Amino acid sequence: MEPLILTYKQRQETFGKLAGQWQQKFNVFSWLRVLTFIGIVGSSVLLIYLNVDLGLILLLVVAGLLLFSWLVKKHQTITRQRNQYRFLVQINEEEQDRLAGKFYPTDTGSDFSDPLHPYTGDLDIFGRSSLFVLLNRTNSSGGRQLLAHWMKEAASIGEIEARQEAVAELRGDIDWRQQFQASGRHVHDDPAAIGHLLTWLNEPPQIGNRQWLVALTYLLPLFTIGSILLALFTESVTYHLPVLLMLINAALLRYTFREVHQASEATYQSVQTLKTYEKLLYTLETQSFASVMLKQIRSQLGKGTGVARASQQIRKLASLLDNLQARRNVYFYLLVNTTLLWDLFWMIRLERWKRGISPVARQWFTALAQAEALNSLAGFAYANPQYPMPTVSEADIQFSATALGHPLILREKRVKNDFTLSKRGTTGVITGSNMSGKSTFLRTVGINGVLALMGAPVCANSLSVSRFQIFTAMRTQDSLEESVSSFYAELKRLRQLVELLPADQPIFYLLDEILKGTNSHDRHEGAKALIRQLHRYNAAGLVSTHDLALGELADEMPGSVLNYSFNSDFKDGKLYFDYQLKAGICRSFNASHLMRQMGIEV
Repeated sequence: MEPLILTYKQRQETFGKLAGQWQQKFNVFSWLRVLTFIGIVGSSVLLIYLNVDLGLILLLVVAGLLLFSWLVKKHQTITRQRNQYRFLVQINEEEQDRLAGKFYPTDTGSDFSDPLHPYTGDLDIFGRSSLFVLLNRTNSSGGRQLLAHWMKEAASIGEIEARQEAVAELRGDIDWRQQFQASGRHVHDDPAAIGHLLTWLNEPPQIGNRQWLVALTYLLPLFTIGSILLALFTESVTYHLPVLLMLINAALLRYTFREVHQASEATYQSVQTLKTYEKLLYTLETQSFASVMLKQIRSQLGKGTGVARASQQIRKLASLLDNLQARRNVYFYLLVNTTLLWDLFWMIRLERWKRGISPVARQWFTALAQAEALNSLAGFAYANPQYPMPTVSEADIQFSATALGHPLILREKRVKNDFTLSKRGTTGVITGSNMSGKSTFLRTVGINGVLALMGAPVCANSLSVSRFQIFTAMRTQDSLEESVSSFYAELKRLRQLVELLPADQPIFYLLDEILKGTNSHDRHEGAKALIRQLHRYNAAGLVSTHDLALGELADEMPGSVLNYSFNSDFKDGKLYFDYQLKAGICRSFNASHLMRQMGIEV
């Protein structure tokens, strides 16, 4: 068995045993909770039947409830630890599946797909069997959004190098990485809920800025409780006074109902997510880092919070919101709220928290997203120890690789090629027979370019790449809905490329079978015209074609057009492909052989 798969399998078994041990503790405390509850109810009924003093019964009930509350809290702690080990089992199973090429993703990143994006649709960046699935080890909505953004937009050279350093540091620390990843799985992160929370955090206070309302919030409950006690234990006060005070409280609650209700609706769905964020932030805060980027992320978790860590402040926010959500129970609202002004008390504390913390809360979520995205790249790097970090060149156009392969193709089936293109105004024309590997090679170059420019390791022995804008035209399709033919759809796609050319950023284009939807003469002349136009700008790239005449441009534009090819052999009635990139124009074609195999008489 491969050493890396063995490592994941051993970790899976270890965490599975630990999960089983914590499951046993979970079962014990489940029964203790049930027995304690039965004991409280049964003993209370028995003592009442035996006419035991009411004060003693109340004392025993309170003691029983305290014990029950402790058991509940302990049970929750055990449940979380058991689930943590279960998640670690899942994570190591997923890593084995990735290495085996088995993709069963619950998150494909398809919501990030954009048909107008310069390259994501053609390079399998998002979707069921995609680069996103291969890389993604995030749990928070911010983390997955940031990872997708890194895939869709090249970073600056300085940012790429900073990410590479951070990934190199995290790469070997599998224990911390997987614990961090598992900590984010305890609750599903609802991006809409966190968005509503962040919007609410930026809104001005509604309750705490009215001093008279704050004073009444603290004074009226004291008067109400005092009047209830006096009415119960003395004859000097009748029930009329507490009823009057509760009506005043109810009127005050009605006066502030809209503000409190809006805050509750904006925040109640984020409570459990915040509790998970607190664990993730704590894991970040308590880890020492050496790389610049990870140090910066960690430092962001301490700004503007005094002595309290970000995780402590998030835990406090979750607790405040949890207390506010008690109002959603109608019986609690009618009995406790009208007595204690519960809504207003917790709203005042929440707005006090907002005034001190909300300006830096967003940066905590940003730091968490960065850590998750880096953790994804580091997990990918660890799972592929043979993948090196590319070097980033300051040249306008450079792509120089040895043993370049496609990361989404299994290692035992992957064919690697050397390839270099290192001058602006250069086009590599790739000719070849059907199924010989032209399109796959273009995608191999493109997807490794995406990996390199986001700060990840690449599927090659070495790669030197400059910072450029990748643009592809490979999978153009017709549209019945828009009455667009495949040829016109391709023209629209090429227009996107032409419109990008005048920009300052270098363009690296990958064009597969351009203008295939028209006749051979127009295709030949149009392709040559496009290549000449591309060479007037800061651009270079690859064009694949069946049109051998396009290779003649190498004579017309020596040094600017380079011919490459993929070839096939037909032996003993079978086609053979080596998928190796060779210099020169293709001289072997297989269309007639393929047609004969399909029963067409050629």
